[in-house]
Amino acid sequence: MPASTQSIREIVATQPSAARVFERFHIDLCGQAENSLDRACAELQLSADQVLEKLENAEAQEEVGAPIDPSTLSIERLIQLVVRTHHQYTRRELPGLAEMAQKVASKRSDRAPELIHVAELVEHLRADLLAHIGKEEQVLFPFIVQMDQDSIVAYPAAHACFRSVSHPVFMMMQEHEAANLIIAELRKITSDFATPKWACATHAALFSGLRAFETDLKQHVHLENNLLFPRAIKLEAELNSRGNRQTL
Repeated sequence: MPASTQSIREIVATQPSAARVFERFHIDLCGQAENSLDRACAELQLSADQVLEKLENAEAQEEVGAPIDPSTLSIERLIQLVVRTHHQYTRRELPGLAEMAQKVASKRSDRAPELIHVAELVEHLRADLLAHIGKEEQVLFPFIVQMDQDSIVAYPAAHACFRSVSHPVFMMMQEHEAANLIIAELRKITSDFATPKWACATHAALFSGLRAFETDLKQHVHLENNLLFPRAIKLEAELNSRGNRQTL
C-alpha cells in the first residue's frame, strides 16, 4: 500500500495503476517526481487522504481474487475469464502505455536513443493486440461457444468463415508468439525494464507498466494456447465424428 511520505516516482515505480490516478488529479509525473505525495497534494490543494484512497482502490483492482482453477471451467466460462480479465486489461493498459512511451521518447531520447524504438514497439504491440482480441471476440470465441452449446444438427461447417476451428486457432497462436517476441525485444533494449537513475516518473511508470503487462500476457496466452484452444479442437473433432456416425 502506498504511503503519503513516498515520492511520486517511488509510488509509480511499484504500482503501475498509480500513473492513471495521478493524471486524473493533475499531478505532474515528471515535474513533481521527487516530491512526496504529501507535498504534491499540498501544492495542488488536494487531499492526500483522498488520493491515497484512489490509489488503494486502483491497487485492489489489480490484485487477483480467490484462486480459480481454469481447467475446471466450462468452455463458455473460460472464455468469459479470458475476456473479462485479460482482454479488458489489454484494452485498459496498452493505449496508456503507448502514450507514455511516446511522451518519454520525445523528452528523453537524447539521453537514451533506444526509447524511440521502445515507443515504436509499444505502439506496434498496441495495434496488433487490440486487433487480435477483436478477432477473437467477434469471430473465434462465438464460434467455439456455439460448438459447445448447439446440437450436432445445428453445427454445419458453413456457419463459419473457415473450414476448421484449427485454422483461426493457428493464426491466433502465431499472433501470440509475435506479441511475445515484441515483449522480448522490449526487455532486451531496456535491460529488463531497468529504470535509469535519471528517469522521470513517467519513464518509471512506463517500465513498471510494461513489466506488469508482460506478466498478464503470459497468463493470457497460457489460458488460450494451453487450455481453450486444445479443448475447442478436441470438441470439433468429437462433433465431426458424431456427425459422420449419424450419416452412416
